[in-house]
Amino acid sequence: MDQPQPLATIAERVGITVRTLRKHAERDGFPAPAVRCGKCGSGLLYDLGAVQRWEETGDGSATANGTTRTVQPLSVLADDLDVTATTLWKHSKHADFPSPVARCGMCANSYVYDAEAVRRYEEGAPVDPSDRLVSLQEAADELELSYGSMRTYLGRHADFPKPVKYTGPRPLFSLQQIRSWQDKRQRMRSTVAEAAAGDTLEVEGLLTRAGVAAELGVKLDTVTRYQRRDTDFSKDFPESVRKIGRSRLWDRQQVRAWRDSRPSAQRQS
Repeated sequence: MDQPQPLATIAERVGITVRTLRKHAERDGFPAPAVRCGKCGSGLLYDLGAVQRWEETGDGSATANGTTRTVQPLSVLADDLDVTATTLWKHSKHADFPSPVARCGMCANSYVYDAEAVRRYEEGAPVDPSDRLVSLQEAADELELSYGSMRTYLGRHADFPKPVKYTGPRPLFSLQQIRSWQDKRQRMRSTVAEAAAGDTLEVEGLLTRAGVAAELGVKLDTVTRYQRRDTDFSKDFPESVRKIGRSRLWDRQQVRAWRDSRPSAQRQS
């Protein structure tokens, strides 16, 4: 069975306006919603196949499994669970808190959740308060970095933590994952800085400039010339695969492949 969809999505699939479909939903025999808001009673999500059949044939069958699931805003769930709304809202920021099922336009656009899933979560083991879901801006504030830096990390580093979930269009990340990634990055920068000042040949399996020189059997200044790639000999010199601060790191296999493709008689030292 397809995942239940909001009427706006179904209207686009069926080829009618949302306004028309909302009017149809008020008629007797229209498929019952798969998900209903327990606070205001609005139907939020419907079975696409059931609505398509109704629009095409007038068949008033209910949802594919014949049941309607009731969901609630956090404010209602907090009362049911005997916790404050503020506490439950904070819990919703944790990485393993159940994702919202839908958004109810009749309840001030509140996100609504599966009551049983939230209840199970609240009755389970306490979570680590340091690991909560945050936006990039919130992560930047926590780590005392600029929002621009955080955006750069997300766009340029393939190993930057991926969003855990989305609240509408906004991605939310695990703060603990981002903090661990940043700590690892800082350690890497320190290691690379020490390597640049000494004779370290590699960092986490990647070659430093000194490591490239050792692989090629040339001087450090020669590696610098190769990096310019301004001669027939050096035009295919491998690009660095990582840059940390001002230091660059190279893939050993790429450097060796380039070395082996150069006639030894032409190697410049």
